Amino acid sequence: MISPVMMCNRSSSRWGNHSKNEHRLKRFIVKKFLVVFFGLMMAQSLLAAESANIVTVDVLRAVMSTEEGKIKVEKLKGEFEKEKAGLEALNMKGKNLQERIQKDGAVMSAEERHKMEKELMEIAQELKFKEQQLKQSGQADQRQVVESMLPKFQQAMKDIIAEQKIDMVLRREAVLDMNPKLDITDLVVEKMNNIKN
Repeated sequence: MISPVMMCNRSSSRWGNHSKNEHRLKRFIVKKFLVVFFGLMMAQSLLAAESANIVTVDVLRAVMSTEEGKIKVEKLKGEFEKEKAGLEALNMKGKNLQERIQKDGAVMSAEERHKMEKELMEIAQELKFKEQQLKQSGQADQRQVVESMLPKFQQAMKDIIAEQKIDMVLRREAVLDMNPKLDITDLVVEKMNNIKN
């Protein structure tokens, strides 16, 4: 015989399942609605983008490819080469020391070997530090060149946007893939070269 308590449990579980099924159905309907809604929104965006004149530009390449940019980069390369030569000399010193440790390590006293290994570690740390400094210095120099030429870049962009009735310009780095015809970097370089100081 079924007790009244068991009957309540059974009936409440039926009601519970019914409400769970309703909840699942509502979630399913909402999900389908959202899929359709976002699909329509994307279609509308694509239609709007199709009629818009959207282009891309590689700012760094544009600045560095101008005549003025190339001159500034050449000056920086001279300074960079001096720093790089110093790094190569330090690197060679470290390699020579390491070869000496490997070659003569077996016949060296423990104190002498320890001293050379310590010197090698110091050279490695100095090399790493100087490489980081050189990298940061190069990035700072590059930023400085871009910043110094920004007014020309902005003027060139303003002229091109007006001439070609461009609706939107995207940075080339922000675009995953595109038709190369949409890249106006070369046009910007040409325009910047024609702008006199």
